[in-house]
Amino acid sequence: MNRYKKVMIAAATVLTLSTTMVGCSAAKEDASPKKTEQAQTDLGKKKVMADIEMTPKNFTYKQDDTFNEKGKELTVIPMHIANKTKSEFGVGAGDFHLETADGKKIDTFGYHDSFGDVIPAGKTLDGNAYFDIPKNGKNYTLVYHPTNAAKERTLKWTIGSPKK
Repeated sequence: MNRYKKVMIAAATVLTLSTTMVGCSAAKEDASPKKTEQAQTDLGKKKVMADIEMTPKNFTYKQDDTFNEKGKELTVIPMHIANKTKSEFGVGAGDFHLETADGKKIDTFGYHDSFGDVIPAGKTLDGNAYFDIPKNGKNYTLVYHPTNAAKERTLKWTIGSPKK
């Protein structure tokens, strides 16, 4: 009988501790919505061409009361570009364009702080590329295709629709 009591007390203790541990543990967050959102666009994703790393950070509407293109909205894409080569590299916002889902090309919109510079070897450049897109436009692709480059020398990012 004494042994039976000890086994029952041990079993009760294990059961109590197990219940307490499960009750006190934090619920796991479901990470799938975040993964789904990230899978829909390439924003924040670095792509590389000839040791030049390019990353579009986000795609948002730009508030500017002087912008008055009828039926259009001004958008901005902040870019981070790193020159990992041993020589300088020239790049500007004009080397980029947007493509719509039906293949229409939208060139950059000239704006006072659009980026463009020669990046020394081992240095980086951060700047903005602006686009005037049709109101309520959706599902864009950002394309890097420098002037005078071969047609196949492009980088593409699926960027979706701009955020407010």
